[in-house]
Amino acid sequence: MKSQFRPGLREIELIERLNWFIGLRWVIFLFTLSATSFAWLVVGIDLPVVPVYVVTFFIAFYNLCFSLYLGRIKKTTLVVVDLPERAIRFGVVQTFFDLLSLFLLIHLLGGVENPFIFYFIFHTVLTSLFFPKRMSYLQACIVSLLMGCLIVGEYTGVIPHHHLHGLLTAELYRNPLYVSTVFIVFSTSIFFTTFITTSISERLRDRERELTVKTTELERANRALSEKDRLKSEYVRMVAHDIKSPLSSVSSLLDTVLEGYTGKLPHKAAELIERAQKRIEYLHHYTKDLLDLSKMRAKESLTLEPVDVKRLIDEAIALSEKKGKGVRLVVDVAGDTGSILADREQLLHVMVNLISNALKYTPEGGKVEVKAFRDGNNLVIRVSDTGIGIPEEDLPRIFDEFYRAGNVAKISKGTGLGLAMVKYIVERHGGSVKVESKLNQGSVFTVSLPLRTARPL
Repeated sequence: MKSQFRPGLREIELIERLNWFIGLRWVIFLFTLSATSFAWLVVGIDLPVVPVYVVTFFIAFYNLCFSLYLGRIKKTTLVVVDLPERAIRFGVVQTFFDLLSLFLLIHLLGGVENPFIFYFIFHTVLTSLFFPKRMSYLQACIVSLLMGCLIVGEYTGVIPHHHLHGLLTAELYRNPLYVSTVFIVFSTSIFFTTFITTSISERLRDRERELTVKTTELERANRALSEKDRLKSEYVRMVAHDIKSPLSSVSSLLDTVLEGYTGKLPHKAAELIERAQKRIEYLHHYTKDLLDLSKMRAKESLTLEPVDVKRLIDEAIALSEKKGKGVRLVVDVAGDTGSILADREQLLHVMVNLISNALKYTPEGGKVEVKAFRDGNNLVIRVSDTGIGIPEEDLPRIFDEFYRAGNVAKISKGTGLGLAMVKYIVERHGGSVKVESKLNQGSVFTVSLPLRTARPL
């Protein structure tokens, strides 16, 4: 038994083209049936109606058979590795029946006198897009040869001619100049159409092969970059973890000295140690943010669980409230909010960061509001404040790593990693975050998350 596989771009393209054949054939069936009936019943053209109807319904019959067979091919369980070869063989069989039926119809409907003989060009275009170049030219030769045999056969009387009485008065099939001209124009049109179509088709196939190769290379490069990024995050995590402990120890030792446990310090020495302590605190905060970010990136998947939104916000406020003394905090969680499927630890980090920032940058007497509500299939959490706001020129980059707004950098220390982590976590959950702000009027951060599904990366 041959191995089975999922169809690729080439296989999908072949199946689509086979669908074109079948769909076009239904159009031809309906057009021939209606046009023949109209010409016979309304216009009054003398036609061999019964033979024409027989050929027309023969087209419908074999087209139905082909449609059922294509339905089996399109099933994944029946798509085997030799689909391109099978599709071409299937196309050859269809082309054989098509040419046989078309020439029978042309013969029954006036032969060389029938102006619809040039509709062969449409069939040539479709088959040339489907077949390899050599097979397309072989088909063009067969079509020209058959048309030549039909013309010569009717001209010599070997094949009976069905004149279109009521449409033509003269029997043009016996005019050597006319039939020669028609044959030359017909054959050159078929070959020229084949040349143009195969040239375009070959270029498209070349581009498709190049695209496939480049896509494969890009996927391979993307996997390599993802692995390098993961290793980099893992390395940063290890370094940050190793640095964090000594910094904590140094900070504790400096606190011990400043509190006088080692004896009273000269004023100048105490001032220098306090400045050193502030630098240590900044480095400690910086390594903590690096450690948090690297942990998140090194984590290959989210730990998804139902998270109660109201409890999550309350916990985030409890961790942040000490930073907002003198600021009025309003919480409004809609009653139908319920829970969300998410990584609780990471979502808590998002809320703590947004609420802490709002409290930190809102002056005494200001207001911070946290709202949570459903919006269709999404959970929306909005954190707004009446704080210092963000300059308009800084808004496009506010979620970039290590970037801080100009007015914030002047009044407080920070790493510029907090909002970058917020954006990373939210997008990893399949959500989005946006900010609206006016300088000295406040900011509004809006997080939108899918309620039922999360996208673990």
